[in-house]
Amino acid sequence: MVAHDADLLSPEVQERSIRTSRIGYGLTTALLTAVIGVTAIDGIGGVHVFGVDSDTVSAAGGGYELTVTYGAVARPALATPFDIDVHRDGGFDAPITIAVDRRYMRIWDENGLYPAPSAEYNTADEVVWEFDPPAGDDLHVTYDGRIEPALQSGRSGTVAVIEGTQAVAEVEFHTRVWP
Repeated sequence: MVAHDADLLSPEVQERSIRTSRIGYGLTTALLTAVIGVTAIDGIGGVHVFGVDSDTVSAAGGGYELTVTYGAVARPALATPFDIDVHRDGGFDAPITIAVDRRYMRIWDENGLYPAPSAEYNTADEVVWEFDPPAGDDLHVTYDGRIEPALQSGRSGTVAVIEGTQAVAEVEFHTRVWP
């Protein structure tokens, strides 16, 4: 007759072994339930821990309508939306100047800016792009980038349409970055 390891253990040691196994199974079940729950919530639009969620803010002033679509929730190294739309009834008769919060722009690894600005410069607080007037009533700017891979928190930003030296339409927003 072959003896099993369990047969060689005292009843107290066997009881402890069973208790330890039950605790392990319970913790494993709880962890898997939490992961599945967060994944399900993420999938139906609740938490967005595993991906990117965008939002839109708008403002109007000086005859301009400004709309910015941005990554409200993202993760490092993921492509994240950042689009700027400027509308003006009757079109544009002069270049369009857009100022973006310089500190906000530091969260990005840029792949490109479309269309390319005809001029650009920095101030102490802003990145300023000047675009030639497009045909029609709308300018659509796409900033193609991904969130900096080492970034572990979010940042607030602003975008403004500038006329002369004044912001005539301005929006504020915040991008949360999950580690």
